[in-house]
Amino acid sequence: MKLYPPIAYLIHSGTADQDERKQRWIRIINSLSLVTAVLAFIMGIVFFFLNRKLQIIIPAMIETAGFIGIIWLNKKRRSQTAGISMMVLQAMGFVYFGILLGTAVEAILILLFLVNATYLLYEKGPERTICLIAIAGGLITTEFFYYTELVEPITFAHTTTFILRWLCILFILTMNTLVIRFYKEDRNVLMKALEEQKEELVRSNKSRKVFLQETSHEIRNPLNAIFGIVQLMRMDLKKAANPETLPKLVDDLYVASFNIKDIINNILELSRIESGHLDEVKRKEIYIRTTIRNTANIYEYVANTKGVHIEQKFDEALPNNIFTDETKLSQIINNLLTNAIKFTRHNSTITIHTGVKEKSWFVSITDQGGGIEKDKLEKIFEPFVTEKSSFIEGTGLGLYISKHFAILLNGNITVECVQGISTTFTLSLPLSDFRRATILSAKEDPLQIRFDNKTILVIEDDKMSQALLKNYLSGLGVNVITANNGLEGLAAARQQTPDLILLDSHMPKMNGRETLQRLKEDPALLHIPVVIASGDAFTEAMDVFMKAGANDYVIKPIVLATLPLILERHLHK
Repeated sequence: MKLYPPIAYLIHSGTADQDERKQRWIRIINSLSLVTAVLAFIMGIVFFFLNRKLQIIIPAMIETAGFIGIIWLNKKRRSQTAGISMMVLQAMGFVYFGILLGTAVEAILILLFLVNATYLLYEKGPERTICLIAIAGGLITTEFFYYTELVEPITFAHTTTFILRWLCILFILTMNTLVIRFYKEDRNVLMKALEEQKEELVRSNKSRKVFLQETSHEIRNPLNAIFGIVQLMRMDLKKAANPETLPKLVDDLYVASFNIKDIINNILELSRIESGHLDEVKRKEIYIRTTIRNTANIYEYVANTKGVHIEQKFDEALPNNIFTDETKLSQIINNLLTNAIKFTRHNSTITIHTGVKEKSWFVSITDQGGGIEKDKLEKIFEPFVTEKSSFIEGTGLGLYISKHFAILLNGNITVECVQGISTTFTLSLPLSDFRRATILSAKEDPLQIRFDNKTILVIEDDKMSQALLKNYLSGLGVNVITANNGLEGLAAARQQTPDLILLDSHMPKMNGRETLQRLKEDPALLHIPVVIASGDAFTEAMDVFMKAGANDYVIKPIVLATLPLILERHLHK
């Protein structure tokens, strides 16, 4: 509703810099006070001209000034005082004029407005109690004077009484109508919010349904492959078949397992983003060429199943080291590589080009999949959006998450297509990442790193995981000690002090967190670096362990090719 500027100024007094709910509350108080002040002024003048009695005109003018003062209190940021004062002043006016004018003018009906206004302004709390007590006190006081006749009401001529009675009725109707209007506005606001929430729930349910369908479909494909491959391997073993077929089955098994790992990682990241969790960027110095090479080498297994070769190019101008979040950078490259392998043609080449351009450094990944249609490029970074191909469909989560991480790292991801030939995704990050980095020596190939004469204690309750880690670490020259839970692990560490402890987070008898706490409380063991191995991929879980004294955190399923680099950080210091 459009208001004249002076009226709008009074009604909105004190609402600046307040939240929406508080603004509305203040506007209601100002509106009721302004209307009451105007009506008190008009009725005071009319009453005075009808009977020339100062007992009416003076209190009416005082009441007018009082209600204008309520607006002034709101302007001075004393809204709670203003609300209580308005209700108390209304009750006092009711008592005074009710006693003075008697039963002829039906002043008692003002109580209906006062009760409605109280419940409009105060949902609960001491303020509402104070207002209701003031109203009840006013009613009791007025009825007491009516009954005892201690004060004789002013008498008027019949016509004057009729006019005054209708003026009071109009006052009461106006005030109650105003309160009802505010109630209706509140109802409309609530109904609108409810409708928006309903629409949001419908959209959310639809998204969840699509999400479950996509996720179920994507997990079932590699899971079906794993199940089928294992059955073939069992059949070959039973038949004592030619062992030459085994390497191919093992490679396929690795690829299917790797796909499931990527899907689950993306699902976890999506749930974290949708929950509003703010990802913390944890920057550190990394050797960029090694990071890119290691990631590409891991995906070579996946690419080989399609006869795809991954080619790596590094510009000479590219510095050796950067200062960035290695985990987020790796996940971006992982997702872009996964996407490229899915959509490139069989027996084609994927090119990873890392270099410097103007004020940024970049990693571009080009496939030979024939490009993406122009009308789908705009939505390619939205969740669940996938470009159909003749050989594979994606979850549509990887690009969305990669874009999110790129923005967190103060960068961006762009896509360029040559229709029918190729698609290039380019991650661009600021050159300031290099200026903050110091010189690091190049890392060795993870497969060539060894830990001869080092002892690692593996505390893991899952027998299969325990055996896998023992087998792999032994191949790196490690003397491996195993324990099935935290209690056994503490005993083993005290019996033979290890150089490093690989600790599972979830175990019976004593979990990883309690075991870590015990290790850090033991003077003989607190110096031993502890690497947590957990299936919990959420940042909160990692933060809990790192604050408790863990030296590193790896997420299950563990990519074994990356494990030597993690161990080297703590064993070759």
